Amino acid sequence: MSTGAIVAIVIGALILIALMVFLARRGRERRLESMREEAHEHRSQARVRARTAEREQADADEAAARAKKARAAAEEQAAQARRAEAEAEAKSDHATHERTHAEELHGRAEELDPDAEPDDSGSNGRRRLFRRKHDEADEQQADETQQVPARGRRDSTH
Repeated sequence: MSTGAIVAIVIGALILIALMVFLARRGRERRLESMREEAHEHRSQARVRARTAEREQADADEAAARAKKARAAAEEQAAQARRAEAEAEAKSDHATHERTHAEELHGRAEELDPDAEPDDSGSNGRRRLFRRKHDEADEQQADETQQVPARGRRDSTH
């Protein structure tokens, strides 16, 4: 082979190697650019999701605050109800005590009063004087149910 042919082969080989290096770099740059674009896309989606998460967390915090406020109001109402029940129970106990004391005093007065006439019913009239309102209502209701006339056959004409 001649020297010119060897030089041409070497130059051709160098050009071929340079072309391969150039194409490899260009391919690498394309891959890097593609990866940059994908990373940018992921960052953009991450920002959107982060904002969404912040809004949802704010909504959740607000809902929790409303629930806490409602729970506190319910607990306050329950406490008021317990206090009212205790007060009602105390008043009922006091009324029972007063009623018992009044019956005792009435009985003692009848024992001491020389002009008192004995009652034929045997209860000295105390039950009648000191009975509770709901006892009277119960008796009235019982009387009304006894006085309701039996209904006859219904008329089928309307």
